[in-house]
Amino acid sequence: MCQVRHFVLWALVISLVPKAADARTKSQGTSIAGIESQASSLFQQGKYAESFAAYGRCADLGSARCEILLASMYATGKGTKRDPEQAFNWMMKAAEQDDAEGENLLGEMYQNGTGTARDDEHAITWYGKAAEQGNASAENNLGLVNLSGQGTTPDYARALAWFMRAADQGFAAGENNLGVMYFRGTGMARDYARALTWFTKAANQGNANSEYNLGWIYLEGLGTPQDYSAAVGWYSKAARQGLAAAEADLGFMYFNGMGTARDYAQALALYSKAAEQGSATAESNLGAMYLKGLGVTADRAQARAWFEKAASQGSTQAQASLVLINEQTGSSSSTDAEKTGDDAN
Repeated sequence: MCQVRHFVLWALVISLVPKAADARTKSQGTSIAGIESQASSLFQQGKYAESFAAYGRCADLGSARCEILLASMYATGKGTKRDPEQAFNWMMKAAEQDDAEGENLLGEMYQNGTGTARDDEHAITWYGKAAEQGNASAENNLGLVNLSGQGTTPDYARALAWFMRAADQGFAAGENNLGVMYFRGTGMARDYARALTWFTKAANQGNANSEYNLGWIYLEGLGTPQDYSAAVGWYSKAARQGLAAAEADLGFMYFNGMGTARDYAQALALYSKAAEQGSATAESNLGAMYLKGLGVTADRAQARAWFEKAASQGSTQAQASLVLINEQTGSSSSTDAEKTGDDAN
């Protein structure tokens, strides 16, 4: 809210020296822009400490943009010691200037409990302020809270409306989430064709979840003819972005020679990447490959270790394989790879 104390006196000063005041305003604006440009350049050069100092000077002059970037550096510990509380304080300063990006990011900090106590009610309030200004990320966040009911009563119709608003601005995450609602039939009739449309829009912007979701749709032939080659293509795009589910399912495609030549070595490499991120499916499939020596030298101890990791996460296939190993009948255990079985993300 604007401060209005001493308004009359300040108005008199302005009326006497308008040119000087205008000059100071322009000078400060130029100074802020110059410092921000310098800080950005230093950051891109990897000179984080110098960039942090420059953003600090710029933020002290009241630049909301610099306040946001300074908060980000405190949050990530780039150029300074990581300090979530300071990150929160600077983000609050930006949000209090009605900066939509700052409002949305402050909402995320409240929702995640970053630098402050977790507070879903405050998160929704700040998302709402940002969304009123048309911030697509805030619209998407409001869609998520209405979908999940975090801090509010679940309301699928409102979730759909907020995702639609974000998607209509070309916001990839909103497009993906809208696709997920159609894919799952959340609060509406399931519609694979519309899901395909929205996933494609998001995937064309490089959204990894949508790339994975398209892989799943083409693999299963949902709302479109089944196309293993297309599935491999989309899984590959998502896997290159490090999405564990995509790495695991792409490994499945190479293991079985679906849409590509069978390649155990490639399957092993992909399963290994996904397993490093904790994918139970990939861990179980690695166990099967080590047990049978497919694409790797057979190693019963390694097989057991991977099965145990997967079993601890509830993988029924891994649990069954462990039983067979423990009964010393591993030779009869299945070597079939499994898909992640994930729904749309």
